[in-house]
Amino acid sequence: MSCPFLCEGRARYCNAAPVRKLILDGPGATAGGRCTSPAYRECALVADRAEMGGQCPHLEQIHVQYCGASPVARLVPFSESALSRCAGAGYRFCETYLALARPHKSADPPPDVLFAPNHLWLAVSEEGLCHVGVDGFLAEVAHSVDGVTFVTGGGTRRPTVALTVNGVEWPMTFPNPMMIQSVNTHLQTHPGRIAEDPYGAGWLFEGWEIPGRTRAGLMDGPRVAAWMAAERQRLSSFVHEAGQVFGDGGEAAPGVARLLPRASVVTLFQQFFGRTAWTAEE
Repeated sequence: MSCPFLCEGRARYCNAAPVRKLILDGPGATAGGRCTSPAYRECALVADRAEMGGQCPHLEQIHVQYCGASPVARLVPFSESALSRCAGAGYRFCETYLALARPHKSADPPPDVLFAPNHLWLAVSEEGLCHVGVDGFLAEVAHSVDGVTFVTGGGTRRPTVALTVNGVEWPMTFPNPMMIQSVNTHLQTHPGRIAEDPYGAGWLFEGWEIPGRTRAGLMDGPRVAAWMAAERQRLSSFVHEAGQVFGDGGEAAPGVARLLPRASVVTLFQQFFGRTAWTAEE
């Protein structure tokens, strides 16, 4: 499935120029200028000024794709379109798409998301593209993330990140390996997006699934609802023991990690979001 804002068209460029600059053809596009008229002979890039024809022989046209929602169209040749997230399920995590198609952020997870016991989630597309992030429970507990450090970059590894919450560093590792392709570098300047939009713009890692390994042992379906309810009850008990104020209904107030003293924040992380016991090799 491709992005609904993905558009197709024709573009032209000069194959004699040192830098290939694509110019979109079609309604609203600028005319071909001297390249499409006999005036092309005046161009310094034309070697044979006596060349016959109505347009420049160096003028090429190709099929391109571009984002119809972006104010500046970045033209991608069809030969390179497979490298673009717009042509696959990765568009779901594009900031332009999220801003237009889902203007109101939601803490509710998409139906196809899998969960790890330490509150990291995994989304896998039909073609095997993976995204990893923190879940809505952690986002609610933290309320705001002050900083993020990506411990793992590219390669086949377990994605590991360190979040800073209320002055305490929370190192978190996804339990299964994946072929990490990129990290969400926007979060290094805007870490607040992690808690503001955990299932969208707050994603952490992007990569490819390792069949039989990346999804191993993760939770989905009805099991997630029961687990999340138990986690909320466990959090309420933890906060009660720490002597903090509850929200409505006796549940821990949102942003409780910012209300607790430092020692309790450390314990909170260790009990809910710290490393789980991995069953596979390190």
